[in-house]
Amino acid sequence: MYPNTYIRPSLFSTLKNIGWSNILDGTQKTLGVINQAIPIVYQVKPVVSNVRSMFKIASAINSPTESNNIKSSTPKSSNPVFYI
Repeated sequence: MYPNTYIRPSLFSTLKNIGWSNILDGTQKTLGVINQAIPIVYQVKPVVSNVRSMFKIASAINSPTESNNIKSSTPKSSNPVFYI
């Protein structure tokens, strides 16, 4: 039977050199950043998805307007015209 207290020296030295508090602190900071970034993503997502339609509207506003020259169909007589 193997003794219960035997640990391989390489594994023990590796575990001893790991700064567990640094790993946990880094994980906590990362999760804090993720928790702050998630609401921003939900707010920006509709804007990004509607960029294409915003460019269409902007190009329609900036395009030159076409003026349709419609001749008026008013009579040339000097008598008043009454429409009933």
